[in-house]
Amino acid sequence: MTQEELGTYIDADRTAISRLERTFGNPTLERAEALASALSIDVRVLMTFSGKGEIERRPPTGDVTSAAVGAKVARLREKMGLTQKQLGELAGVDRNFISRVEAPHGRTTPLELATLEKLAAAFGIHPVELL
Repeated sequence: MTQEELGTYIDADRTAISRLERTFGNPTLERAEALASALSIDVRVLMTFSGKGEIERRPPTGDVTSAAVGAKVARLREKMGLTQKQLGELAGVDRNFISRVEAPHGRTTPLELATLEKLAAAFGIHPVELL
């Protein structure tokens, strides 16, 4: 598959695909899900692949969204007894951002993978565990 074909599949141009391949991009979770789906793999595999060896060919589940992650963030935060402000401080983001991440379906903020990593680090877990 060419960069242009992949870009067409995930609604991005060839330059965006090239940046992702060089690891300069910071895609949203939804863009990463679309990329993984275009490659016929689960996004969790894409996020854990080290770049060495064979990629595990696990079919995409299609259930990865910023809204679902936001709900899980809210559950984990409450379970740990943290306020949105405290979680924001641990993750290095604003309390208002945490509020938008946790917003009900349809009103959530699209999560970039770098932000997913910050949130996971604040909880002491791997980013894939938030999916």
